[in-house]
Amino acid sequence: MAMSYDEIKDMEGRFIPENVRYLVDSMSQYSRNRFRLETVSAQTAGPGRIVTVNLPEGACLDLKSFRFHFDVQGISSGAGADEVHAILPNDAAQSLVQRVEVLFNGIACQQGASEYNTLAQIKKLTKGNQDRWSSVDSLCSGAAVNPTLPGAASSNESLVLQDWVGLLGEVSTRFIDTSIFGQCQVRLSLAPTAVLIPLQQGQQLGDAYTSVAAEGNSHNISYSVSNMSFTIDSVSLNPIYNKLLRDRLENDDYLPLNYKEYYSFSLDSITSGASTPRFSVSSGSLDCVLGTYRDSNYLTAGILPHQLGGAGGAGAGYAAWCTNYLRFRSLNTLAVGGTQLAGALRYNWSINNVQMPQYRATLMDAACDVAYAQDKVGMDAEGSLITSKDTLNDGKFVCSQVLNHPTRWGVGCKSGFNSRGINTMMSWNVSGQTMTPNDPYVPGAPTTGTGTTGIASAYVVVETTAELRAGVGKSLSVLF
Repeated sequence: MAMSYDEIKDMEGRFIPENVRYLVDSMSQYSRNRFRLETVSAQTAGPGRIVTVNLPEGACLDLKSFRFHFDVQGISSGAGADEVHAILPNDAAQSLVQRVEVLFNGIACQQGASEYNTLAQIKKLTKGNQDRWSSVDSLCSGAAVNPTLPGAASSNESLVLQDWVGLLGEVSTRFIDTSIFGQCQVRLSLAPTAVLIPLQQGQQLGDAYTSVAAEGNSHNISYSVSNMSFTIDSVSLNPIYNKLLRDRLENDDYLPLNYKEYYSFSLDSITSGASTPRFSVSSGSLDCVLGTYRDSNYLTAGILPHQLGGAGGAGAGYAAWCTNYLRFRSLNTLAVGGTQLAGALRYNWSINNVQMPQYRATLMDAACDVAYAQDKVGMDAEGSLITSKDTLNDGKFVCSQVLNHPTRWGVGCKSGFNSRGINTMMSWNVSGQTMTPNDPYVPGAPTTGTGTTGIASAYVVVETTAELRAGVGKSLSVLF
């Protein structure tokens, strides 16, 4: 049996270090090209509209190269000193997508968890890192809030969405042969206007509205997406590869493909310092659960943005601002005096009455799990986008619990909790919170309130590994 590059030994079984091996190889009859794909729908779209594209059929596609190119123009509301402009949020390319659906041969393989932008932001806070965020993301997807001239005009920018959550970005096989899996269709639903950041004419980012008219205009800001297109790379491999795939189909009846699938759950109208979001998922591999809290008005357009405290590094300047829609809060009862103590927040997860962890965890447990749940362990591991207790508490709060085993095979190996065929009840037990004061906008007078309601909404994401099986004649089945 052939050994992999990192397992090579000499004839007597002695290990040979990788950096002294004279081992080379080559790929014959290999070629690559890139295609521009036009949308099936109209060339312009706005909030709530669906953008559809069909990927090339009969080709071996590189999913890591799949990109959504578009221009986005913020639409202001009102006129004169009461005019309110629409500013794009952090990671605008990602934040403007509300739902992603992926279909193979008409079969929904990615169900489209509600609020894809919220899910993707939670994943990026933990899985992402500062180097990429301040370079590639800032360059392509508009990573930082950027009003070119504060108080002067709405945003107008060209963006590219290239980092995907789910089947398009987290899959066991990077190159998918659509001659076997069939035609792939991707549907994107655009986000509501609540993701935008309002900015009154002549004011600075985050300033309160100076009039009731301006506050009313803030609820009517919008955006328009145009010049939409998609690109993807196709590769051509040695004909032997295609023969191997078909031989596998003849011997094993199907080709398996693992990918990440997500489910989301919400608990609204939380007014007390303790809450227990409950949920249930039937899956062959429950890998991780993640949770956060937001103000209950996160779906309301025109709420002022929040400036993150102690962001530091790449979080300085406009990057320290986050839209109300994606302001994740712990609502932790902190020690008086602005100290950096963990505070009174306590939590744990429960799966079929088994507590995880076996004690009431604190904010510092959540802080450590930001990296641990993504298997970022050791001094040489990558960091995350959560850089301080201030940002973790108010703006970037993510609480996670890992359920699978980290392996070198990643998505290719199912190792999470199998909940199929049993009545699985799960909950997130949280206490020690303090609801923010109700600070509404004041009708009939110049507005000074921040718009907070004093009511919280919990959002829980369940990360699973699903399996797509392709059989003879492009017959497909999905095991969630």
